[in-house]
Formats: sequence, C-alpha cells, structure tokens
Amino acid sequence: MARAARKNSKRPVKSRKSGALKSTKPNPKIRELSAFLFLTVFLAPATSIAVVGGYGFVIWIYQLIAGPPGAP
Repeated sequence: MARAARKNSKRPVKSRKSGALKSTKPNPKIRELSAFLFLTVFLAPATSIAVVGGYGFVIWIYQLIAGPPGAP
C-alpha cells in the first residue's frame, strides 16, 4: 500500500539506476511543442474557417435584405 501511495505522489523520485532525482512534471519543451501543434493544426484552421464562414453568412443575410449588388 505504501508503494502505491509513493507512486502517486508529486514529489521527485530517485531513479534506481543513476540515483538522480526524476521529476513527475512533463518536460517544458514537450508541452511547448504540443501547444504549438494544437494551435497550428486545430485552432488556427478552425478560427480562419469560422471567420470566413461568418463573413460569408453576413454578406448573404445582407443581400437577402438589401437585394443583390448591381445597377439600381
């Protein structure tokens, strides 16, 4: 039971081979890379699609009310 509680703690744990302390926190470079990939693969395309789609919707509603563009 004590061994299971020790594994779940947030304190650094000594490695058996090297004796060095291991941190249980994720590597900052890995977190930065995953945040960059999330922003570039998911968030930026979704935002651009939403902005362009929203602008098209506004133009479409405007033309429904005001009529199509052209000579009066």
